[in-house]
Amino acid sequence: MIAYAKTGDFPEALVKILLTIMMNSSRGGATMEELKEAYQEARGSKPSSRTIMRAIRRLNLIFDPLVYGETPEEGEEPDDEGCTGEGENMETLPPMIQTKRTKDGFRYLYTGEYPRSSLDANQVLMMTLGLYTQQRGLLKDHFESVIREMMRDMLARINAYQNMYQELEKHVHVSGYGPADPGRNFYKIKEVMRAIRNHKRIRMEYLRVYDGTLTRREVEPYGMICRFNNWYLVAHCLQQQKRRIFLMDHVKQLKVVENSSFSQPEGFDLNIYNSAWGVWTMDEGNKAEAETVRLKAIKGIAERFKMVCFHDSQKVKMLEGDEAEVTFKVTGAVEMIPWLMSWGATVQVLEPQWLKDQLLQSLRETIGVYEAGN
Repeated sequence: MIAYAKTGDFPEALVKILLTIMMNSSRGGATMEELKEAYQEARGSKPSSRTIMRAIRRLNLIFDPLVYGETPEEGEEPDDEGCTGEGENMETLPPMIQTKRTKDGFRYLYTGEYPRSSLDANQVLMMTLGLYTQQRGLLKDHFESVIREMMRDMLARINAYQNMYQELEKHVHVSGYGPADPGRNFYKIKEVMRAIRNHKRIRMEYLRVYDGTLTRREVEPYGMICRFNNWYLVAHCLQQQKRRIFLMDHVKQLKVVENSSFSQPEGFDLNIYNSAWGVWTMDEGNKAEAETVRLKAIKGIAERFKMVCFHDSQKVKMLEGDEAEVTFKVTGAVEMIPWLMSWGATVQVLEPQWLKDQLLQSLRETIGVYEAGN
């Protein structure tokens, strides 16, 4: 592993420290302990605080070689400002990585912009490889220039990724068991996300869930939800003048209205669906209080609940006889009824009472259908 001759810092450790600072800057900055752990992950040994501060100084010099001022050449005397006279009026920019004192100690933040490299990443890599063996020789300065360009390119890519991730986190909510498979709705999801990003309306043909009628809608898209492997669009329906949820599998035609625009309602947040069991009871952004649903699972099925999380609030307590008590904290528990019925006699509702009553009524109606068929 190659170390930089002047400071002894290792490139892998520098990158790890930089990434740690960048990823924590939006949350108030990285702590010294986090930076030490990052260094240790790259190098295998825990560093001193002085080593971390030296690495931060090294990173700031990569961003701007003059960030700490010019160092006088041998035989040169600095002026009163600590400069060499020439360029003494030049403004010194603050370092990209800065220190902030908090009540819990010091934190380190990346405060600079994410510059875009003018070089193609592949070209940079080939140039670096070509100069690698000469980094300690005559071409060392060129090697460091290439390293700087690679760093800038990496920062640009990290910035693009972070922006994309933040956008997805803001407009997409995924929950429920199993991996989501957007493949069958890939084009529609892509167009919806484009409409959300550009604040464009959507026209679509929609197969109404409860009666199968094909309807035409124009909507203002707010976000998307994936629940139990099904994708849903949360939008304001212009026909009904209400917030509605649309099952993407039932969207038959979809087109972004390019010459349109809209603004999302202030304060809208997909987190209102965090505690919901399903989606339909939250059609108009209900803010009902979450309630506790308590179940008992028989032996064998109890293991299923230990291995699979059906809701973020799920808690499992093992009982005697290898049975389990399973609790959820949810809104819209009425949407649990079809799921509960699918377990048959292996899962029993303990509370709330109203859910037990509605489940019993649904079971009676189901039995009635089969009895009528005979």
